[in-house]
Amino acid sequence: MASDQPATWIKKDYHVHESHSTDAPGATVERYCRMAERRGIDEIAFATHFIVWGPDTGIGLSPSQIPDYLEEIQTAQEATAVTLRSGLEVDYFPEEERLLERVLGENYLDFVLGSLHYIRGHDIGTRLGSKEFFGGRPLEEALDSYYTGWREAVESGLFDVMAHPDYFRTHLGLTYRDPIIWERFGSAVYEAIDSLRSQGVGFEVNSSGWRHGMEGVYPISGFLEAAREAGVDVVTVGSDSHSVDGLGVNTSLAVERLEEAGYARICVFEGRRYKRISLRDLKLSAF
Repeated sequence: MASDQPATWIKKDYHVHESHSTDAPGATVERYCRMAERRGIDEIAFATHFIVWGPDTGIGLSPSQIPDYLEEIQTAQEATAVTLRSGLEVDYFPEEERLLERVLGENYLDFVLGSLHYIRGHDIGTRLGSKEFFGGRPLEEALDSYYTGWREAVESGLFDVMAHPDYFRTHLGLTYRDPIIWERFGSAVYEAIDSLRSQGVGFEVNSSGWRHGMEGVYPISGFLEAAREAGVDVVTVGSDSHSVDGLGVNTSLAVERLEEAGYARICVFEGRRYKRISLRDLKLSAF
């Protein structure tokens, strides 16, 4: 997407992968800064992968690399008016909570996203892992298992915000022919949403659903409405960009979904503390 087309982004992007995520080659912090300046985006939260278990550990940072990553962001901040927030997208593994707590506590971070790509040993972000996890059982049963794990991540106390709450939809069509609707999300999702509210943890509206062929955001509207009705008021918006050209793309559409669900504000973070910003103040005119 060329940056001189009508803007589909807002002023903030709170889920951006730079080149320490090996699935974001060439997407350097400096290049993101220049693109943000061009597009009128005034704040970026970098959320590079941190994965401590499984075959994807090499996709993100090792603990020893985190200080250099944070220093790179700090150095880039000196050369741009764009506000840069240092964060991580951290895959949750219950058996690794102590390690995660130690590493996150040793480093100054603005923002920590929790992710559940792996559930019960299956990588649901892959075609094979999705088929293994969802195959051979009712959808509601599988999603009760998923959201039980998701609630455990929320209640771990490790994360500020949970990323893409229904990311499993990416490959769900390989197992279930009919499009998924909110009424089939099962009962455990409501317990997970209640945990967000009681623990003061937020959730993310992630615009990469369009990039993945979903023609929408993660999560679906039913989740957004249930979260608002439950009183969950910590929400961020991010593109989940893995390329400089993807910065901010379709985040304006994510804001539209929030407005439709009755939200009026999102959150931004500094030093793992949030403040709220009106949705009205996020929008840009076409570039």
